[in-house]
Amino acid sequence: MSEPALTRELAWALATGGPWPVPEALEGDARFMALAMQEGLKGVGLSSPNPPVGCVLVKGGRVLGAGVHTRAGDPHGEIMALRDAEARGEDPRGATAFVTLEPCCHQGRTGPCTQALIQAGVARVVVGVRDPNPRVDGGGLAILRAQGLAVEEGLLGEACARFHAPFFKLIRTGLPWVTLKLALGSDGALGPAGQTTPVTPPEVQRLAHALRRASEAIVVGRHTIEVDDPQLTDRWPAPTAPHRSFARVVMDEGGQLPAAARVWAPVAGQPAFRAVIGDPVPLRGVEDLHLPPDGRGCSLRHLLHELAARGVGRVLVEGGGTLAGAFLDLGLVDEFHRFQSAVPAGGTPVPLVLPESWRCRATGAWPSGRWEVWR
Repeated sequence: MSEPALTRELAWALATGGPWPVPEALEGDARFMALAMQEGLKGVGLSSPNPPVGCVLVKGGRVLGAGVHTRAGDPHGEIMALRDAEARGEDPRGATAFVTLEPCCHQGRTGPCTQALIQAGVARVVVGVRDPNPRVDGGGLAILRAQGLAVEEGLLGEACARFHAPFFKLIRTGLPWVTLKLALGSDGALGPAGQTTPVTPPEVQRLAHALRRASEAIVVGRHTIEVDDPQLTDRWPAPTAPHRSFARVVMDEGGQLPAAARVWAPVAGQPAFRAVIGDPVPLRGVEDLHLPPDGRGCSLRHLLHELAARGVGRVLVEGGGTLAGAFLDLGLVDEFHRFQSAVPAGGTPVPLVLPESWRCRATGAWPSGRWEVWR
């Protein structure tokens, strides 16, 4: 299997929150790196502002242990893989560590992974992609080599770079990764004013909630709340399923939404934020994000900086065409998910202009319509 094809399959797994079986065509080291990415998928939406690094330890063609980083302040993927090997009664001395991202070499809330690998007696480290964090950026690889470990860099590098793209953006720009989602009718419309778009087959509901589960903040406009009165919670696969932690953010510049709106109802692990201009009447249990105006409403760029300062690395923008268009016009969208229904919605088509360089990277099709991922 070519690496571009592998990257497309990985992009679909990241988009849908579904399982990503390692392709049978992959063999040797490439297969073990793919297993490390598969392990890393378990940490997507949980680890920010840190990356969900996946790691597997291999000796004699056999996996000794696997691990993933799932929460800032908790052990990184390499440490978790070493612990997993120990729990299985396996000896990591002489093993190869396959890691999706360069091991850290600095003391943070946890110790440096380079030191842990050296002390465990790992003989070889294969890294998918270098860490752009200035505190690492090749330093981890240099330390490992200086201690006599064999080090290789760039195995399935394209796929690993795609996997860690949200972390790379956060490090390089200070802004979270922004995913835009819209469900449109076959006529390109959201639906008549005052009506929700009738595009909610089960497969679309599952994908929409998978996107929420992979995000740390959900952003919607005031009009979406007025029309749909959503809770913006994670209800898939069932209303009783455990909630994932993400912030619910509503663009309500003038503080016009009523306190009775369902989005303000307390939900454990899902705090509510209101993006406002000025000082509207406070709402109990809702934190106001005071943002400057940008000519359309609240400054979306300032909003993203505020969310990043709160540890948010992945943002999902839901809602209507106005908010979607504003994010696109400002160049703030990194990935666009579009569901095109097989039936018309009956409203006014949404005029969205995507960057010329973007291409459709992954697709899914059902009798009810088609899901596309654009980047």
